Amino acid sequence: MDSSTLIPAAEALPAAPWVLRVLLDVSFAAHILLVNVMLGLTLLGFVRSLGGSRNGDAPLAPDMAALAGPIPNATALAVNLGIAPLLFLQALYGQFLYVSSTLMGVYWFAIVPAVMAAYGLSYRQKAASARRSGRGRLLWGLMSLLMLAVSLAQTSNAVLLAGPGLWRGYFGNPAGTLTPWGDPSLIPRWLHFVAASLALGGLTLAMAGRGRTRRAASKGDPKAMADGGRLEALGLGWFAWATLAQAVDGLWFLASLPRPARLAFLGDDGLATALMVSGLCLALATLALAFRGRLMPAAASALATVAAMVAIRDESRNLCLTPYFEVDKLPVRPEYSTLALFLACLVLALTAVAWAVRTPAGSRKGA
Repeated sequence: MDSSTLIPAAEALPAAPWVLRVLLDVSFAAHILLVNVMLGLTLLGFVRSLGGSRNGDAPLAPDMAALAGPIPNATALAVNLGIAPLLFLQALYGQFLYVSSTLMGVYWFAIVPAVMAAYGLSYRQKAASARRSGRGRLLWGLMSLLMLAVSLAQTSNAVLLAGPGLWRGYFGNPAGTLTPWGDPSLIPRWLHFVAASLALGGLTLAMAGRGRTRRAASKGDPKAMADGGRLEALGLGWFAWATLAQAVDGLWFLASLPRPARLAFLGDDGLATALMVSGLCLALATLALAFRGRLMPAAASALATVAAMVAIRDESRNLCLTPYFEVDKLPVRPEYSTLALFLACLVLALTAVAWAVRTPAGSRKGA
């Protein structure tokens, strides 16, 4: 069967394709950063819960508080910031996204209760860590399993979206439980995301340690300074080694792509090759800075690397869909008022978030 016959007709775009692609990449980069932090801190919390003393007053306790503290806020922001890229993805690739989501509909709908459960458990873990009431191994484990399951479902949908050839599996599995396990890119793609989460979780922990050290120095508290330095070193270690693992897995991921897409990144396409080279150079720079203990430069390089990887992801999806569809050739029916309204709401939302982050909770009168 010709897989192209299974693809629904495309709708006209409300703005030029390049505008929507830029907005998709920018909004997705903000979303995925928070998702990486959320999952990374959770996985690191589970790993840390497996060792150390059971005593809540042991040196392990400050680690748990630093790991558990940001997770609820990161989860809430990640979910909210995920709405914009989903809307832009629907506008550009709606005929692929709706089909892929339907084919694995059971797992796709299960994402909502799984995220809600993990979100609720994160508050429980944060409270337990603040009280230093043990390691919370069970809570960390449940949160990790839920978030890993969600990430695997999201990755599966991304693979199905970019691979209409996999849709023929519906005729053997029409129950809404189709998964792309037969696709060679699924596992390396998912592991690439998990490694990125561990890296950014470690980076967040290192920055929390740096902040604790500075606050302790201003108060002349040597014990807190030592705790902060230890957290920074621990986080930087995880960041460096997880980034290295991500780079190695990235080669596996590249090799697993369909041959035309793989060759495009290796020189057949100028844009794809430039993106790949820039991403590789940024990753190497991030590694060098991390292993040298240069926290803030490494963080800046990591942000640039994430931006490059998001652009590579977008280009990879377009290359995989090229036999069936080219987004830049879609018809355009301009709706500038809708786009302007979205941008205005985005500015207002970012302003409100910035105010909430910078304003102490006790001084938010009338909020």
